[in-house]
Amino acid sequence: VAAFEQALTLDAGLYEANFHYGRFLFMQGAFEMAIQFFKRAADIRPDDYLSPIHLMSAYRTLGRDSERKQWARIGIARAERALELNPENSGPAHRGALALAHMGEADRAREWAARALAIDPDDVVARYNTACVYCILGDIDAALDLLETLLPQSSCYQLLWFKQDSDLDAVRHH
Repeated sequence: VAAFEQALTLDAGLYEANFHYGRFLFMQGAFEMAIQFFKRAADIRPDDYLSPIHLMSAYRTLGRDSERKQWARIGIARAERALELNPENSGPAHRGALALAHMGEADRAREWAARALAIDPDDVVARYNTACVYCILGDIDAALDLLETLLPQSSCYQLLWFKQDSDLDAVRHH
């Protein structure tokens, strides 16, 4: 916390400090605080598709549906642009898939998730986000199959994220 606060004192407009402080706070379950840093990061970089996706998840956890949908739309638009510029990057595809699932666009979400896995089938984050897509869409068995293979490969950092992510709520009792 002290390092993040010092970095932001030195430069409040530093994207990396805002984004990673938001992630740190999200993993601590401090969603309201995380939101302010993700918003700032999204404002600093208009091409940033990560922060809108994280905002979408934070608002979902807080039960604030209109903000969740607003940030999902922004995340989809930014992910589409990023994917057009870098079609070999799985990041915008699996994060866009997540936002599409949040918006109820099941077919497009599955298509984008499949694309992400085709680009980089070994990417733990792509597989995790695809599992989240499946959870949101009600494909519980597919989500559990993916989670079973990726959890042993996940870092403690990732496991902290998984613990707070409400996208997995549909499978927590498993």
